[in-house]
Amino acid sequence: MNPGSIWWNQIGSSLKYLSLITEHLRDRRSAILQVMSPFPWREDFYAAVNMKRTAFDGERRLKRLPWEEGGDPGRFVLTELCPQDAQAEYWPGQTYAEYLASKDDLIICDYYVWITGVKNKTDLMKWAEFIIQYRHYAGTREQQAVFIVEYTGTPAEVHGLDQIPYTIGRNDCRVFCLELACALSNTDYLEYQAEFALCIAGEQPELCSAMLQAGSRLLREPLKTTEDIIANCCSTDGRAFPFMTEQQISSCVWRAAIVILFPIMEQYRLELVSKNKEELARHLLISNSYGEKVIDPLDLEIGSVYYIACSNGTRHFSPEDMEGIRLCRNGRNLLAHNKPIPYDDVCKIMLL
Repeated sequence: MNPGSIWWNQIGSSLKYLSLITEHLRDRRSAILQVMSPFPWREDFYAAVNMKRTAFDGERRLKRLPWEEGGDPGRFVLTELCPQDAQAEYWPGQTYAEYLASKDDLIICDYYVWITGVKNKTDLMKWAEFIIQYRHYAGTREQQAVFIVEYTGTPAEVHGLDQIPYTIGRNDCRVFCLELACALSNTDYLEYQAEFALCIAGEQPELCSAMLQAGSRLLREPLKTTEDIIANCCSTDGRAFPFMTEQQISSCVWRAAIVILFPIMEQYRLELVSKNKEELARHLLISNSYGEKVIDPLDLEIGSVYYIACSNGTRHFSPEDMEGIRLCRNGRNLLAHNKPIPYDDVCKIMLL
């Protein structure tokens, strides 16, 4: 099971991004890739691009080269990708772009040149200027280099060159968490586990993955497990995950319970009240937690149901019903006070 493969081959926004890139490669159009930092599973991203590229151009080579800040793009291409004789023939009276575009016998004319590590706007603009000049001088000639530039800096508008932005949304991570939780199958409560990881990691898919791989330990000991993962794990490019306070983690645990457990408890309340509507109606009128008089059993809160079941000597409810009422009442009270529900109770609530 490879989380990076799931992210790049099964998630909608990732597939769309890959499609836009491969369309540019297929049509031999240079482009700027606006990528975020940290970038999730970069090597899996490259593998996915390579796999899609083979469908339309298996012979044209793709060369990825890291960029060093402050250099000259034209000189970089000449020295890194051209033979010594081509370097020796260059005369400074021409721009690098004009010279390289005039040489249709250079091996780079059969390359996709993929530049990584461009981090500031100044370098980005230098690359854009070089590519636009190269494309101008090469004209409509079929054999010419295609340039892809990865840019991880702040958004910048570049005129005359396509830009392909990449962003990660919460829904992307939600789908990813569900897919990965199913693939791992290391807990009995996959939906709760996925929501748990999402609430903690947000739009950080690699942190989502680390959380999910902790399995039921994350659900049993959320605070300690999250602290351990953040302290001891890192993203695939070596970056530390952002620090979270105990209060922040507890808040995430609470939000996951609100999303997953609250609807279960509410559905249980509705079904229980509907099943016992006549019995409960015998004990009305009573006041709810807001001091309002309740005249319809369907409007009874779970706390009021618990009060009726325990205080009026009714034997109408089975032991199983009483346990369910108790669980939901305690769970609702904890959530109302921004407190997490104990894992053992979570397991029981999930079975209601």
